Amino acid sequence: MKSGLLKWIALAVVLCLCQGCNSQKRPEEKRQKAYKKLLIEGADLLKRQKFQDAFDMFDRAVTKMPEAAEGYLNRGITRVLLKEYEKAVGDFTEAIKRDDKLAIAYADRGIAYDHLGQQKEALSDYKKALAIDPNQIKGPGFLERFMYKKPKTPDVRERAVFLEKTMRSKDSRNDPS
Repeated sequence: MKSGLLKWIALAVVLCLCQGCNSQKRPEEKRQKAYKKLLIEGADLLKRQKFQDAFDMFDRAVTKMPEAAEGYLNRGITRVLLKEYEKAVGDFTEAIKRDDKLAIAYADRGIAYDHLGQQKEALSDYKKALAIDPNQIKGPGFLERFMYKKPKTPDVRERAVFLEKTMRSKDSRNDPS
């Protein structure tokens, strides 16, 4: 009889421990689910060109999971659309700190630098983006609107080539020899 009682007590302890494990996982799962929901809602607002509302969603996402790169990346994109380029650089930098293989974060930071007239920094980031993922980097719609007024809008690679040529041309004009 004692062994039967001990088995039930042991089973109860195991169940309590498992319940404790589940209750510890639930808040993290809820937090991740809420984070993803904020990212999705923000992306939907971006598509509808409600940039300030999208920014607010992404800002909430960053607050919800400050260790994740995607919130910073999306908030940075929104800041570019709101023409807050210096703050966008900060967000893209934070995204890169959390995931240094996130090619789009380098490309987007390059775009923000480009808007700020910081061509050397822009070129460096474009090159990093292309080194990480040469096929994926086209940039979101704002990239195409930002770049030159051409029938075919340039991609990051074309912009990097243009900046290199422009910078070489400037350097050769400034060279006293």
